[in-house]
Amino acid sequence: MDKRFLIKLAFKNLMTHKLRTILTLTGVIIGISAIVFLVSFGYGIEKMVTKEVTGGNAFELIDVGTENSQIIELNDETIGKIKEITYIDKIEPIINAGAEAIKEDQKADAAIYGASAQYMDWAGIKVKWGETLKDETDSSVKYAVANTACTQFWGMSDPAQSIGREGKVDVVIPKELSTKGESETKKEQTFQIVGVINDSSSPQVYVNRKDFTDYGVNKYSQAKVQISDPNKADQVRKQIENMGFQTQYVGDTVAQIEEVFGIFKIVLASFGLIALIVAALGMFNTLTISLLERTKEVALLKILGTKKEDVSKIFLVEALAVGTVGGALGIILGYVLGIIANSILNHLAIQAGGEMIKVFAYPLTFLLGVFIFSFIVGLLTGLYPARRATKINALDVLRYE
Repeated sequence: MDKRFLIKLAFKNLMTHKLRTILTLTGVIIGISAIVFLVSFGYGIEKMVTKEVTGGNAFELIDVGTENSQIIELNDETIGKIKEITYIDKIEPIINAGAEAIKEDQKADAAIYGASAQYMDWAGIKVKWGETLKDETDSSVKYAVANTACTQFWGMSDPAQSIGREGKVDVVIPKELSTKGESETKKEQTFQIVGVINDSSSPQVYVNRKDFTDYGVNKYSQAKVQISDPNKADQVRKQIENMGFQTQYVGDTVAQIEEVFGIFKIVLASFGLIALIVAALGMFNTLTISLLERTKEVALLKILGTKKEDVSKIFLVEALAVGTVGGALGIILGYVLGIIANSILNHLAIQAGGEMIKVFAYPLTFLLGVFIFSFIVGLLTGLYPARRATKINALDVLRYE
């Protein structure tokens, strides 16, 4: 039987009972669109979390630290040895210390970090007001970047107005970093604020590493290493770990995120799958009733010489038509619903003073997989009616009908 004629015949049969076909098709569309809408939401959230964790060039960065600073130290000597490892471009250390922010006779616990502008950029620490850390050309001036929690404690309610003003802290150097072997405090250190970070969690201050060098600190808490080839990350990590250091790589975190969200997406897809199963049962019911109504037609086709395979194909094509058309329209509907929902969320976020976000993501492989899945559902649904149609005895039908 000619393929074009077969397709035309299948669509003609479906249009014989338009309402029944439309209702069956609607069920498939709802099921597929529910899967697309829910799973694309999972993909979008996963993408947002991954982007937040990885940042811009995070796959080029490896974090280096020490498990026990008494066994091996992270200092200029060991930093130099790490730099010699192949595929390492740059290395930026940081010093973590404690502090107390001072406002007249009041004090508040704070954290102070000796870092560089490059380290802050790699760590994804963004300055919202002012500028990031800059080199101290004047030895009498010490620059700092503080967060809003710290500037507010200092009495600077407007972050933008705090640029250029001064803040005081007591710097507490832990014994692990102190050359004296015990913790020591540098009283009332004054810093000029050059930038403010939008973070009101707890007071934090970022200063130049040179300031800690002036305090006699010659050790580092940890470092970030930039590699030239992310594919060599495991190789570089092994060499650093063989030196006695610990390493962390964003690739490990991303793998964990993908694992968690893989389960999350399966749970979301299961809700849409329930609707699709109901739609598949409706499609099966439609095709089975159609077969019972067309018993004489099938018998006549057999008498006219139509092969069993062609009779089977008629019902399979009808099922596949519902599956593919319903799948395509369901994907489009799910995509449109995602755009609408994303627009509503962005509108609410902007009204609340937030930023625009993209909550839904539609990987091409996922959409293609959904379409293939709807095709398979149509195929499986049509197998039984198609097989049953081939078993109809034309003579018995003519005898009793």
